[in-house]
Amino acid sequence: MEAEFTAGGRIEVVRCADEHDPLPAGATGTVTRWDPHPLVRQLSVDWDAPHAHRRLMLVIADDADAIRLI
Repeated sequence: MEAEFTAGGRIEVVRCADEHDPLPAGATGTVTRWDPHPLVRQLSVDWDAPHAHRRLMLVIADDADAIRLI
């Protein structure tokens, strides 16, 4: 069963599939929005420093980004 994310929840990146400028494994942040659409599940995050300037939205799928709740 897939985790349910809520605004204010904390996450850590396990794998980021962004081919141009990925976040490194271990980057952390706070969930601002979770869109659990069946086809494209997206997670908006306020990233912690030193990645706080990033506005990367994660796509949760088998071959995309992987995260864990912290």
